[in-house]
Amino acid sequence: MKNLDLKEIKERALKIRKQYHQLEKTHHGSEWTVDEDALAFLTDAGLIGRYTMSQQGR
Repeated sequence: MKNLDLKEIKERALKIRKQYHQLEKTHHGSEWTVDEDALAFLTDAGLIGRYTMSQQGR
């Protein structure tokens, strides 16, 4: 991957977020709130942590 500057990273993130908004409208009827986005992120992070611990036999 090429080196990206902060402006390019921001533009890329906004483009991805716009695509997620379209999916949310299709599947849930509206865009997720900031709170819902945060909860989904934390849930995913927790699941990755649990998976990692499981793979380590913990």
